[in-house]
Amino acid sequence: MPSPLPLHSDAYILVVDDTQVNVKLLLALLEHYGYRNTQGINDPRWIEPMLEEKLPDLILLDINMPYLSGHDVLRWLKQRWAEQAPPVIVLTAQTDRDTRMLALDLGARDFITKPFDQQEVMQRIRNSLEVHFLLKERHDRAALLQSLVEKRTADIERLSREDPVTQLPNRRALLAQLDDLLHAGQPALLYFLALEGMDEIARLHGHAMSEALSLHLRDRLLEHFGAHGTLGVWNSNKWLLITRQPLAEGAAGEQALAILRRIAQPFAIDQIQVHIEARIGISHTGMPHQSAEQLLRLAALALPDTSSGWRLYQPSIEDALQKRIRLHEALRIALDNQQFFLVYQPKIDLRSGRVIGAEALLRWVHPELGFISPVDFIPMAEASGEILRIGDWVIDRAIRQLEEWLAAHQVAADFHLAVNVSVQQLTQPDFARSLLHRLLRSRLPAGALEVEVTESGLMENVDLAREQLQLLSRHRVSVAIDDFGTGHSSLAYLKTLPVSVLKIDRAFVSSMDTDPQDQRLAETVIDMARNFDCTTVAEGVEKPEQAQMLIDMGCEVAQGYWYSPPLKVEQFIEFCAERRLEMA
Repeated sequence: MPSPLPLHSDAYILVVDDTQVNVKLLLALLEHYGYRNTQGINDPRWIEPMLEEKLPDLILLDINMPYLSGHDVLRWLKQRWAEQAPPVIVLTAQTDRDTRMLALDLGARDFITKPFDQQEVMQRIRNSLEVHFLLKERHDRAALLQSLVEKRTADIERLSREDPVTQLPNRRALLAQLDDLLHAGQPALLYFLALEGMDEIARLHGHAMSEALSLHLRDRLLEHFGAHGTLGVWNSNKWLLITRQPLAEGAAGEQALAILRRIAQPFAIDQIQVHIEARIGISHTGMPHQSAEQLLRLAALALPDTSSGWRLYQPSIEDALQKRIRLHEALRIALDNQQFFLVYQPKIDLRSGRVIGAEALLRWVHPELGFISPVDFIPMAEASGEILRIGDWVIDRAIRQLEEWLAAHQVAADFHLAVNVSVQQLTQPDFARSLLHRLLRSRLPAGALEVEVTESGLMENVDLAREQLQLLSRHRVSVAIDDFGTGHSSLAYLKTLPVSVLKIDRAFVSSMDTDPQDQRLAETVIDMARNFDCTTVAEGVEKPEQAQMLIDMGCEVAQGYWYSPPLKVEQFIEFCAERRLEMA
């Protein structure tokens, strides 16, 4: 009955012995015990090319050989293959301690003493192979685990530098690329794309549609601009295009316009056409002392305010921003530091020439920045919410001033003072009640205070504005619409709002005497006011010809530099007094 095959019958075993008889004997013995992949050599010089071609699983090695001793072979194996060297069982007739210790020191696993005991030989071979394959299996598992860890690490690294939706480079990868370009001193342009409409599409059609749009946008931009540089995603609606080219303002502008045109073309997704727009800010690596973060910041600073526009960063942009920041900080404490004051522009009855009222206008003089135009600080106050505190102060100050004038008989008993009310004030639920409470506590007669609201402000929340203004109107607070005719819904809301005064915008008045179209527009507003039983006030009257034309058209009241600029309190009282003398 044949012996069962050994556990590792396919193991590659190499016999190295200078005696041909010993080689044949060992090979026959191995074959008899079921090992099918064996080879023998009797010249140790052949071992090097054979192992370079394929490493055996076990080497049976003689010690005393010509050309190379077994010790020399062990020494070479240790040098060449280190931990990957195959196990070696030494064949020797020498049993002295020095021979055995040197072999062990050079890496021999075991010894077989000549002459051979077959069972002992086969057991030692089985033991060595078992340990070898066990270690090999562990090594292979460790290598596989290492490979998986390295692959996973590479995947994590890739994902950490990749936008999850578009698979484009994310901000980390973009910053790294910019750093590389800066360190290499290579020219590059950075196009910072602010996409407009992405959030609205996500809210209207869902995030799946938004992600599909991002993929369509990616493909479109890569198709047309991918060859010029790197397209990446900063966040969901801020993308970047980095091109390796020196700054040439004309070429940069052409590229920016081409990008804007591509983005503006409609996208067809799931049988729905969607549109987005963009703004582009541009910076470049030619700026001194720049970092990647600084380049991005400058490109973001260069973003224009208008859609479908582009702008190249200039130092003046940052200067303007610094000024705005400083102005905003100053605005926060201007009221507490009593830097605001009111001026008053007279309103003239066009028929009689009498001063019948005034508009209170806010002014700001900063101790260091000097006079600051309302065009600059009013929008900032509205955006920050400071306009609510400032607006309350304006109303309180105007009420006190009008009380003083009436008490001193410096203005007529029917004199009225208009204050401007912002949309933020008007949309405060308690605005009207708060204003009426202050008027009831004052000594002003009914109708002495008038509120002016802009047409665009009314349209922010027509229903709430109507509720507030109706309450004011019931208590005889006159309501004026400022800049009338410049909005989009004049007729629609004029029927339902308690408006008693329409102010003709200065844009129509300023060229009325030279532009027939502006003249017709002014006439239309006056006729409309008459039909709705409203008083008309013309702003920006600067010439006597304009005043006369307004009289002929039937306009009742005017204000402007032809009569007087806005005046401080003392100057205003002097103006009123002089006007009364002229009419006496």
